[in-house]
Amino acid sequence: MATRSVAHAEPRTEARSAAVLAAALLLVELVAACQSYLTTTITPLMAQDLHAQDGYGLLVAATQAAMFLTMPLGAALLSRWSASQMLTWLTPLVVVGGVLSAFAPTFALFVSGRVLAALAAGALMTVSLSALATALPAAWRRLVLAGYAMVWLVASLVGPVYAGWASSAIGWRWALVAYLPLFLIARAVVIVRLRQLDRAQQDGRDPLGLGPAVGLATGVTLLSLVGTSVPGTVVGIAGGALVLAAAARILPAGTLVARPGRPATILLMGLLCAVYFGGHAVVAITAHDLLGRTAGDLALLLGLGGAAWSVLGMVCGRWPARDHTAYLRRVVGAAGLLAAGFAALALSPLSAASLLPATLLPSATGAWELHLVGWALTGAGMGLAYVDTLNRVLDEPTAPDGIGTHVAAQALVMAEVVGTALLATVTASALAWVLSAATERGVFAAGVYLALGMLALLLIPLAWRSEQVADLGQVGFRRRS
Repeated sequence: MATRSVAHAEPRTEARSAAVLAAALLLVELVAACQSYLTTTITPLMAQDLHAQDGYGLLVAATQAAMFLTMPLGAALLSRWSASQMLTWLTPLVVVGGVLSAFAPTFALFVSGRVLAALAAGALMTVSLSALATALPAAWRRLVLAGYAMVWLVASLVGPVYAGWASSAIGWRWALVAYLPLFLIARAVVIVRLRQLDRAQQDGRDPLGLGPAVGLATGVTLLSLVGTSVPGTVVGIAGGALVLAAAARILPAGTLVARPGRPATILLMGLLCAVYFGGHAVVAITAHDLLGRTAGDLALLLGLGGAAWSVLGMVCGRWPARDHTAYLRRVVGAAGLLAAGFAALALSPLSAASLLPATLLPSATGAWELHLVGWALTGAGMGLAYVDTLNRVLDEPTAPDGIGTHVAAQALVMAEVVGTALLATVTASALAWVLSAATERGVFAAGVYLALGMLALLLIPLAWRSEQVADLGQVGFRRRS
């Protein structure tokens, strides 16, 4: 009788631990989401304070390069040490980097703090997603992924409000550290629960892949030279090619050529994030430096985009695409929303500079409204495709394709961050060059947004190639006739 009671108690205890871990992961995501809004909001304020408006591209490239040094090592590190150990060792580095940036008297020290935090965050990105896949049952994993949309909805309200208030009331420096106690508490809960639930085995067999890691870091650093001069642009293009070559050695075979099935879906994720975060890297800077908006306005702008992403993300998480046709429709809709959003963003600086015909927009007073609407549309585009794309890669297909759980998790992280690094570095570097131009800044800024809108349309052919031998629906798998 006692044995039966113990047998019943163990599943209940494990279920409670899974629930606590899921809640803690969502809290960590909430803090990270708020931090994302904060970082984007304070970047132009920091640059103005430290006289570093020409360093936007360097800042993006340096942090991305630091993440690339450690991100490809995630799967290999997990084969040697558990996720809880990795979180215990790397979390303090994130905190130290944040503190260093917060109190940096110069732009160089600010970048140094961001680089230190990015070195730890790069490895933690793969660790966190792999832990989600190995420590939680599939139903809990899907629940957490869907819950991320709710978290970002809350963050779209809380994050910009905190960022705008803190930047104005206590300054951007204190805003960078005020949230750290909550961050540490959430991470501590995750670490404790992972020790109980993580069943991944450490066999130490996965190679470290230092060559691709160095190639990624070097390539994205060189990429930051795009737009600085003609020779710099040539070197930057070579850096982009180096990033792609290194990524090809890490991502599943056939990803960069869009091999049908999960490789094409992984590439789709990379392009989706590249287009959105390429715009995210410059949308607040454009609003501040070209439209003359305040920190509170930037908070409203970023909040609208985040809310649009979150609302549609929740809807898609609640009613997922059940087959390839439904998924294709969502990607087509997402591509249309992204293209329309970037078109509106392109019109915004033209309107501000009174470069639009009077018949199209009578005055420059509509520039800010165009900017708000454009960024909200891009957020809606991300929400329509992001969650379904995550699940289609993480769910095992009926016909095995040789892509394991850790490999799929790392591939998603790598595709997202490689795509983000390529376009965010290019757009930030291009905008730094645009802002240094004496005339026609509005025209060049519009060109950056129009290019992103055209790239968004490439999501549609990738979605056609993402179909598996068997569909990867949220509930069960079916072969298509």
